[in-house]
Formats: sequence, structure tokens, C-alpha cells
Amino acid sequence: MAISAKEVQELRKISGAGMMECKLALNESGGDLTQAFKLLREKGIAKAEKKSSRDANEGLVGVKVLNGKASIVEINSETDFVSRNSEFHQLVNSILDISIVSNDAELDSKQEVIDLINNAVGKIGENIVLRRSNSISGNIYSYVHNSVSDGLGKIGVLIDLDSENKELSEVGKNLCMHIAALNPKSISENDLDNNIILSEKDIIKQQLKDTGKPDNILEKMMDGKIKKFLEENTLLGQKLVMDPTITVGQYVDKFAEENSCKISINQFIRYEIGA
Repeated sequence: MAISAKEVQELRKISGAGMMECKLALNESGGDLTQAFKLLREKGIAKAEKKSSRDANEGLVGVKVLNGKASIVEINSETDFVSRNSEFHQLVNSILDISIVSNDAELDSKQEVIDLINNAVGKIGENIVLRRSNSISGNIYSYVHNSVSDGLGKIGVLIDLDSENKELSEVGKNLCMHIAALNPKSISENDLDNNIILSEKDIIKQQLKDTGKPDNILEKMMDGKIKKFLEENTLLGQKLVMDPTITVGQYVDKFAEENSCKISINQFIRYEIGA
């Protein structure tokens, strides 16, 4: 099939591979961008992490925590200039206020939110979209990266910590900052989507199949690569950003021991503009 120059450029953008490698992968995958990226990874050509396959939308992530409940929203605009507009900030905060007292699962279908966005579009003159939203309850801590106003920025994180010691502001903030920086896929291996692990194993098998090593060595290499993948992609397995000599799991255990309490991470949410 005919592969367009635009499709080749798109694959180059997300993979970091050369033009010819991208064209061959697209041909082999029948033009399927996701499959072509996977083929490049299997051949060891693509970078390990896939970037967004589209241009990053502008806008803001907003977070709000109130009385044990927290909401997080991502609202997109066409330009970064608009995201610095006080009227846009007011819109995000208004939608957060609705979210934190609403039980609606689909915030973007709530008429009050639709009206707010339509009014903002009329005033600001750009297309504005509520891309996603979520709410959680519990012992919540939050962090906003690249903040432009209180609770508004380019990356927002919420985390729910369970402990008999309710004063966890230090560990809560540090964990949120770490999550903002390293973007873990899950808390631990136990809650990581098994399809992600299976896909990674498939890629590693393809990378190792032509090494000529015996099966027992290949099995050990597979185990080592999967272990490294889990360490790099699960929150408790990652090296702590503030102190790379220890993992996040070790940091939490140390804090709990020093404060004579138990700490468990129930849930975290991370939103990043355009990601």
C-alpha cells in the first residue's frame, strides 16, 4: 500500500527512528502506526517510550482538594497564550468547583459545564475542550507542576494515602512530585495491566531471538529485562527522584518506620497536558 510522507514523519516523531526504517515498518504493518512502532521496538530501532502520536494540546490541568475529596481536570485550548488568560483560569476553577461537589461520572455531559465552556469560547475566541476529569476521596495530597496559578499547571497529581498517622503532608508531597517527574504506570506490579507486561515480553523476545544464546540464558535475560521494566515503570519500584539511592517503596517503608505507622498507597492520578 502507498505510505504518505506525513505518516512516515509521524512515526519518526514518536519513535526517533530513521526515515527508511519508518517507511518499511509502516509497509509491514499495513499503515498501522501503533503496530509499526511496535515493530521498530522489536528491532531495537525505536526509543523505549512512545511519545504522544499527536501534537500536544495547550491548556491547563487543574486540581482541587476539599474535605477529603479531590478533583482533577484537563481543559484544552488552542494556544498556550490562552492558558495564561485569567478568564481561562476562572473557567478551569469553576469546572473544578462543579466536579468536587458533583457525583456525575461524565462531567463533560453536565449542562452547567457545557454552558461554561460555550460562554468561554465566545469570550476568548478559541476552541476549548474538557478532555478528561476524575475525582477521588480519602486522605488526599496533591501537586501541580509548572504552576501558573494556585492549583493550575501543566501536570497535576493526586494521591490517596492510607495510614493511622494522618499527618503525611511531607511524604504525600514528595510522592506527588516524584509521580509528576517519572510518570509511573501503576503503584506496583500487582496493579499493572497484564497486557502491558505481555506486550513488553513480546518485544523483548523479538530483540533476543537472533542472539544465538541457549534457552536457559535467554530465560535469565528475559527475567532481568522484565525486572528492570517493572522497576522503571511501577511507582514503588522506581528510584526516588529526590534520592536515587533508594526506591519509592524503601522511602515509604523508612518514613513509616520512623513514624511508627503503616502507610499504603491506595490510588494516584496523574494528568499531563497533551499526554
